[in-house]
Amino acid sequence: MNFEKKTSEREDSMYIEKELEKYNYAQVPTEADEEDVVFKITDAEGNIIAGCILEIDRWKIADLDILFVKEEYRRQGMGSALIHQAERAARERGCRVMTLGTFDFQAKPLYEKHGFTLCGTVKDWPLGHENYSFIKRLDRPCAEYIPSRTGVYDIKPGDEDDAEVIGDALGEYNDAQTQLPDEYTKMNRKFVDADGKLVAAIMAGVDGWSTGYVYALWVEEPYRNKGLGSELLRGFESEAKKKGAHMVLVFNVFDWQAGFFGKCGYTAVSTFEDCPKGHHVSEMTKRL
Repeated sequence: MNFEKKTSEREDSMYIEKELEKYNYAQVPTEADEEDVVFKITDAEGNIIAGCILEIDRWKIADLDILFVKEEYRRQGMGSALIHQAERAARERGCRVMTLGTFDFQAKPLYEKHGFTLCGTVKDWPLGHENYSFIKRLDRPCAEYIPSRTGVYDIKPGDEDDAEVIGDALGEYNDAQTQLPDEYTKMNRKFVDADGKLVAAIMAGVDGWSTGYVYALWVEEPYRNKGLGSELLRGFESEAKKKGAHMVLVFNVFDWQAGFFGKCGYTAVSTFEDCPKGHHVSEMTKRL
């Protein structure tokens, strides 16, 4: 059967994200709804000077997605205070583990002091730098790190607007460290049948760090094991290489998906064990 390859639309991306999420959660029973928890520290005028965003998935895995402290307020214990608050919030919600990622120009030593364990490194992301994946068990005793310089800070709950401010601040900091353009080129593609119905799709793209990303890859059940997923992946790799990408990075590859990417030449560079319980999730890369 012949299929037409086309650029996918926003509604296609929403569909495959929903279907992939449904498939993944069907592999392991879920416990709750997803939740984002935002904390902030403000100055006397109410401006955010530090904050963090904690993402909790339906398996009760807490991910410290963002932690940021304005430069003039660093080394005063604010980062540590926010980490403690995020851990407390995760435990209160029944999370067993907390994960995070950080670059070599960010806060690797701080997380190590707080008892996080390194479980993988992505080299040359971005070029000349490294990204580290960390995990911490919240269901086991762990010595608490108390910095020598710390104050008592009024940590307040934040909302979506606060999360945007915190995320933008960290993004600006990262751009300043790498001196690379802040750009992203979507390369979302799909196969459709003779009636124009989607049968397979990939959400992917290339950013200013010369890195290709695969966010989602989906094939409708009747069309699996026919090479459509591999063809979409190869097609993206070719486009990404022409765009200047030196590697492709795939996030959130669960153990029931890793075999496919392994056959396509991808290697696990970081792995969170027992996430979800009894399974593992990895970041996988392929050099182009």
